[in-house]
Amino acid sequence: MSATLRISDLPAAASRLRQRLAAARTRARPQCEWYPYDSLSNVHQLERLFGSRYDSLLQGAQSSGVLDIGCADGDLAFLFESLGCRVTAVDYPLSNHNHMRGIRALQSLLDSSIDIHEINLDSQFSLPGERYGLTLFLGILYHLKNPLYVMERLAMHSNYCILSTRIARCFPDGTPMPKDQPIAYLLEADELNQDNSNFWIFSDAALRRLLKRTHWEVLEYYNIGDTSTSNPTSLDRDERVFCLLKSHFGLANVDLLEGWHEAEDSGWRWTERQFSVRVSSDAIARPERMIMRLFVPSELIDQYGPITLSASGEGEQMRPVILNEPGDHTFTRRFKSGSGSEVIAFTLDKSLPPDDSDPRERGIIVASIDCE
Repeated sequence: MSATLRISDLPAAASRLRQRLAAARTRARPQCEWYPYDSLSNVHQLERLFGSRYDSLLQGAQSSGVLDIGCADGDLAFLFESLGCRVTAVDYPLSNHNHMRGIRALQSLLDSSIDIHEINLDSQFSLPGERYGLTLFLGILYHLKNPLYVMERLAMHSNYCILSTRIARCFPDGTPMPKDQPIAYLLEADELNQDNSNFWIFSDAALRRLLKRTHWEVLEYYNIGDTSTSNPTSLDRDERVFCLLKSHFGLANVDLLEGWHEAEDSGWRWTERQFSVRVSSDAIARPERMIMRLFVPSELIDQYGPITLSASGEGEQMRPVILNEPGDHTFTRRFKSGSGSEVIAFTLDKSLPPDDSDPRERGIIVASIDCE
């Protein structure tokens, strides 16, 4: 059994791996043009991003696997494998620096068992695994033609994600972008580093909105580089964001207990008449409340009239909520103990029974559950 993985293990493991990689590259025959950037230098940013309080996240990655998207020569994939993680490494030969010859050569020389896949992220792609504990997505977002599609797909298959990307605060001529406006700048083919694989540079506000719209909660977020006059095209006006994200797709951010149906394509779920959930939070400050955003189908109201939603938690019966109208509603539960962790059981007094169009018992639709 692998030792329990902690954030503090990363630097020493990276140092050991750096030596092994250097020796392996020297032995490689034939030699190839190796990826020119030091991928393991990201370990410093990971330490800063995580801090010691996210050790449990890494332990989840150890048990559920790591997905490295845009893996280059695989340095980070080999690092997490050396720490006892099952790793899937993804890149695409046409956009990889050496057409993925580097990672395959190193896999053989290191006697590695990482699972390597060639996937074009600009296609309507599928990922090889059902769900991963952690996805590494560093320096890839601004190379994508359809970043919303990719981020949503990753949210469907990942519990957590470490993302880094370039952002901008000014237009190429130096004019400041309107503050707090979600702006995306589409690059010309030769505008950034003469590299036609660069596409979208987001403003800070646009990146945050993109993440929200694709079912991600931002746990940690910080900027490096030129944080005052960055623009989309200048190499000396480069600003990067590193962020730790938690997927909310299909309510993956909470523990679904009884009475839930499979997630729909848009990420929401039908409930049965009785359903329950365990909520918790990764926030440093203890959350004050749980907010459940739900949708009452018109068929339910048309057939039965007003619906009563009852709930109980921590041995306490909460005041019932009367749902009089179809459409969007919000259920709020304040954490009495301030622990930010609680099992809540829900009961509807009415639900749609199975019929010819749908064999499931259907209560309400839950779009999101958040702790704030």
